[in-house]
Amino acid sequence: MITLVSAVFGLLLAALLLVLVRRDHLHVSHGLGWTFAILLCALLGFAPSIFDAMAESLGVSYAPVLGIAIAIAALVIKALLTDIEISKMRVRQQRLVQKVALLESELQEVTGRPPIDE
Repeated sequence: MITLVSAVFGLLLAALLLVLVRRDHLHVSHGLGWTFAILLCALLGFAPSIFDAMAESLGVSYAPVLGIAIAIAALVIKALLTDIEISKMRVRQQRLVQKVALLESELQEVTGRPPIDE
């Protein structure tokens, strides 16, 4: 029963991912990472013996613990990548603010008018 639920969950997530990417709610670069996670979830549902064999080869005595460990690692990596992206966006935003300030200063010099404050 749990394998069926996992397989259906994976297929539903795949459909949701396609809808989000098509409607531009999720960027394609993020969609690739989510595609990997969805494929792993679907694989667990359709072929749980592969996951059990992988857990056994890694020396994990209780296979669901491997799934939880992989999920936690994926979440940590996703959080790190999100923080990196946010940091890059903040740097870009700060540079844009500085460029706008320089352009306003140059415009004020050329026109002699004070800058427009919003």
